[in-house]
Amino acid sequence: MNTISVIIPVYNAEKWLTEALESLQGQTYGDFEAILVDDGSTDRSAAICRNFCNKDARFRLISQPNSGVSSARNRGIDSANGEWIAFMDSDDIMPPDALEVMISQALKSGAGIVAGGFVRGIPSKMPSGRGHAMTLPSSTAILIGLYQMRILNNPWGMLFNSSVFKDEPTLRFRKCRYEDLDLFYQAFERTDKVCILDRTVYFYRDTPGSFINTWSDARFDALDVTDRIVKHMADRSPALLRAANDRRFSAHFNILVEMLRNDVDNPQQKERCLKVIKEQRLNEIFDGRVRLKNKLGALVSYLGLPAIKLLCKF
Repeated sequence: MNTISVIIPVYNAEKWLTEALESLQGQTYGDFEAILVDDGSTDRSAAICRNFCNKDARFRLISQPNSGVSSARNRGIDSANGEWIAFMDSDDIMPPDALEVMISQALKSGAGIVAGGFVRGIPSKMPSGRGHAMTLPSSTAILIGLYQMRILNNPWGMLFNSSVFKDEPTLRFRKCRYEDLDLFYQAFERTDKVCILDRTVYFYRDTPGSFINTWSDARFDALDVTDRIVKHMADRSPALLRAANDRRFSAHFNILVEMLRNDVDNPQQKERCLKVIKEQRLNEIFDGRVRLKNKLGALVSYLGLPAIKLLCKF
């Protein structure tokens, strides 16, 4: 059995939900169950979900009071029956062969996780072909993700063997923002191999009012998440500590820039970011794996806050 459980958190998504579910319904790989978790929607989302469930037995609806995306995904994991698990957001779409391409690579490579490519925006033309696949030890994939050589922390656009979440001790999304970054390295540690696929399997709709495109104090969660990554690697995987520190620097520098750009008055969090930047910036400059963006940020930081503020204008 190679059934894929596709988990879709739904919250007030009526504008794009039908298009998202139709892209799943039209997959060339038909052995899937779609678990729609309505997270207390107040629009027509639940009705749209019920319509799909009534017409297609592969779709089923779970309803819960509004508890956030982490809770919705966890509820879906708890209810999943498939050997494999995939995640999808309710405003995005997948090309018709996305599940087929990922399960094919999973079975061919023996990897417990397949990470496909994604594109921001909805295209007029769908991708074709199988793409190039690279199967790596999970520790190497974690290193690539932490250094941001490739974005690997998104839960969507991936295929996970269900054992990643269900083997003891079970793994679930933490209730916080940046819950995907908080989970990815822990998920990767639970399998020997990760297959990285150079083929688009997911289209992410980048909406102007989304969390990542607006400021809220919940953005500070990125600091806690990357602090936890550093502690985790220091305790369990010292070989990945430099990569973890780079990811921590990146988060703290980015949050500082966003605070300055949005005139956020929070001296405590500003000092917290500056402390990490000052502690890590020399390592950023001399670590050959650090991306150029972080090296430039480290160099600018030596010129002080006025220079960082100037950077915010670009």
